[in-house]
Amino acid sequence: MEPSIHDFLAKSLLNEQELVRDYQRFAQKIDDAEIAESFRHWAEEDGLRAHKIESFLHRIKGKEN
Repeated sequence: MEPSIHDFLAKSLLNEQELVRDYQRFAQKIDDAEIAESFRHWAEEDGLRAHKIESFLHRIKGKEN
């Protein structure tokens, strides 16, 4: 059975939030400045993506009511 769009977005949001946490955590642990900067950059990008997904979830939920 294929998941609903809401379920897919909810799962995607959790995945993005987990990536943000991981990238931030590892950016603080690594001694290589270039890799750390890449991790911080990716955390920011995934944070923006998570925010967008969250706004889509709110929009879909509003249409379901």
